[in-house]
Amino acid sequence: MELALDTRLASPPRSPDALADTLAELGERVAPIALARERTLPVDERLADLFAERGLVRGRITSCAGPAATSLAFSLVAPAVQAGGWLAVVDLPTIGLDAAGEFGVPLERVVAVDSGGDPQRWPDVVAAAADGFDVLLVRVPTELRPAMVRKLTTRIQQRSAVVVVLGDPGVLGCDGVIQTETAVWSGVGAGHGHLRERMVTATATGRRLPGRRRCELALPG
Repeated sequence: MELALDTRLASPPRSPDALADTLAELGERVAPIALARERTLPVDERLADLFAERGLVRGRITSCAGPAATSLAFSLVAPAVQAGGWLAVVDLPTIGLDAAGEFGVPLERVVAVDSGGDPQRWPDVVAAAADGFDVLLVRVPTELRPAMVRKLTTRIQQRSAVVVVLGDPGVLGCDGVIQTETAVWSGVGAGHGHLRERMVTATATGRRLPGRRRCELALPG
């Protein structure tokens, strides 16, 4: 079976229960096997120093912010998907196939989910996705209230999912925040060439990340 971003649930079922059932069915089909017993999912060696455990710990939420947030998020999740995990992308319709593939994300192990743009529905959709997928890449609606995400946080911990938030996590409590800054672009000469890569500085902070951790890495343009 192959599921990819272009098989996304573009027209979500009308009722939350129907969407939850669909995600539950998908979850059973892609249930974690290769990584099921691993508490920590692998990350690129260049990013390992950002984490005390040198990887993405199951049951935790990490946000990526700054000008290179999307690139960093792809870099974070790619090794886990390459190792046999499945990735659910929730409410990120502008995420491109080419970009994900350029960072090494196996597209045949990616499922895109659309919650329908309803903030009331979003926590249930993410919770259902957490039941069956190793890694979730999400964007948090700004209209969420704290009471709406308490059960979701507990569900993520219980199901041992890894959640990576793109941009502002809002009221969704994060175990760590990775802030990116673009230092130098390369590939452009005097009136010719194209942007090939950029040097990015990433700084990690948070309740699960003692102190400030920092690394520099080159990301594709």
